[in-house]
Amino acid sequence: MKNVTMILAILALLLTAVPASADVFPDLELRGDLAPEQAAYLGIEAAPVKVSAIPADFLLVEVFSMYCPICQRDAPAVNELYKELSAADTEGRIRFVGLGAGNTPFEVNFYAKKYEVPFPLFHDQEFEGHKALNNVGTPAYYLVDIASGREIRLFHIGAIEDVSAMVGALLEAAGIKGAE
Repeated sequence: MKNVTMILAILALLLTAVPASADVFPDLELRGDLAPEQAAYLGIEAAPVKVSAIPADFLLVEVFSMYCPICQRDAPAVNELYKELSAADTEGRIRFVGLGAGNTPFEVNFYAKKYEVPFPLFHDQEFEGHKALNNVGTPAYYLVDIASGREIRLFHIGAIEDVSAMVGALLEAAGIKGAE
């Protein structure tokens, strides 16, 4: 019985494996309706846009779903994360986007309005991006080093328990000294 329990535990760990630091984020095509200020924030003309075409050193991607109760409950913390990260990243090297796994444009826009999301959100109606990310659970966060070929520098899945600690971890992973 102990062997069966151990085997099941090992299988569970393998099935929930997270990306290693040298993993590469897929060059997803991000689709959605962006306000002019959101396009300007990302340094693009309009969507759709490939991740690699966003002129930033780093891209923080939140994979969410309008139907995810953790995403809904955590939305204020994610908005605070955006605010604190933007304030700490004084050189503006990190850009922040959301990818609505399985969400239609209507659902993404509804989520953005309901939770007053300040950063650009993209829809993934056909789960193409979600599948490219190995059907990751939501919410999930990827810090992507665009300047180094989309290397994943940090991966976090689940609720953000401590926004300030998350900001510190993101800045450290990006090699950015935070605002004092």
